[in-house]
Amino acid sequence: YNYNVFHCTLLYDLVRDFIENFTEVDVESLLLILSHCGQQLRSDDPSALKEIVSLVKDRAQKTTGSEMKNIANSSRIEYMVSTIIELKNNKPRKQDVIIREKTNGFKKCIGRLKSSAMSGKKGTGSCLRITLRDVLDAETKGRWWLVGASWAGNQHHKQLFDDGHHTGKPDTSTDQSEITSNSKLSKKLSNEEKLLACAASQRMNTDARRAIFCIIMGSTDCDDAFEKLVRAGMLKKKAERDVVRVLVHCCGEEKAYNPFYSFVALRVCEYQPNSRFTLMLTFWDAFKQLESYSARKVANLAKLLAHLVGAIEKCLTIGVLKRVEFSPSNMPEMTIIFLSVFMTALFESVRNTEHIQTIFSHGAPKSSQLIGSSKFQESHEDDDDNNKQTTKKEDLSDLRESISLFLLQYIKSSPKNIIGSKFNKNLTAAIEICERSD
Repeated sequence: YNYNVFHCTLLYDLVRDFIENFTEVDVESLLLILSHCGQQLRSDDPSALKEIVSLVKDRAQKTTGSEMKNIANSSRIEYMVSTIIELKNNKPRKQDVIIREKTNGFKKCIGRLKSSAMSGKKGTGSCLRITLRDVLDAETKGRWWLVGASWAGNQHHKQLFDDGHHTGKPDTSTDQSEITSNSKLSKKLSNEEKLLACAASQRMNTDARRAIFCIIMGSTDCDDAFEKLVRAGMLKKKAERDVVRVLVHCCGEEKAYNPFYSFVALRVCEYQPNSRFTLMLTFWDAFKQLESYSARKVANLAKLLAHLVGAIEKCLTIGVLKRVEFSPSNMPEMTIIFLSVFMTALFESVRNTEHIQTIFSHGAPKSSQLIGSSKFQESHEDDDDNNKQTTKKEDLSDLRESISLFLLQYIKSSPKNIIGSKFNKNLTAAIEICERSD
């Protein structure tokens, strides 16, 4: 804990457990924790420390008289109570100061090693937020903090443990609630086995990809999936590449397009900007294999890309299409389907024409961009700075010319192109900006 390996939650859970039992060994363990980690606990969570102080006082008062003989030595309890009160009042003892000085020396040394190993990378606050219940249930629910490990999830933790250990109240669960909890756990383990079997059928051939697949497919929503990926360390530099590829693969295999994958991808790109480049490369690889895909998979990937390109967060730009083979006379069928679905989904999802102008003017000289969309142009320029490897000094005049011809040949005759509709306005704006940029 002193070296930021895990969060203070685990230590506070241990302290509460020791106070609940309050045997001689528990009191000695409490003294050991307070002497080595007291000041750090105080700085990390002062409110929890106040709660611990009140619990210790109450417990010490209950262990007076004859009851004291069966629990712990009274002098040790008095010493512990005085120690924790001094800690609360920020009055460290001499021996505690000596221990802290030694620890700080090691922490500085470890900090220098971490800084050299993570140079050029943003800090991610990667200390493990494991709880005592996570450790106790590791054999049945798994170890979510290990990459590739099977994990049954947090959502079926016993409600009573949360009420008891996190509020300091004793456990009053009934046998019936334990039976219900065990049945839920068995169902969850069965679901985990099904996910692993499904991961194998989808050719997730590494431990990392299997773990990512189980996290994504076993999550309740995009926030839950993102949080689990961060906890498992899957979004660190270079490690996020597997996350992006598994996301795109799963989206393509769905029976119908699910926007869940695009929302997760946006969260991933926001958290780890390097994943934008990986996402672009993943789509470029997909473009080479469009003819081998089913129409359903092509449509799913097209809608995913439309969501990412059309998002205000600017996860990807229209420049990702430069690897698509635009050949008006002999364009492959699946390429036509992909571009048609992409353009249709983009024009239907974007709410205003100014944003469409910004999307399709990407990579054009400033003089050719439309007047009146300065706000979106500024955000577009910021995005160029953040994605130098994909957009800096990128001339997409040929791409816009090809897009313009495609829009006129295939999209303008779409039944959704009704005069006055949002689709019609966005289509007209896209054709206009593409022709002006030529």
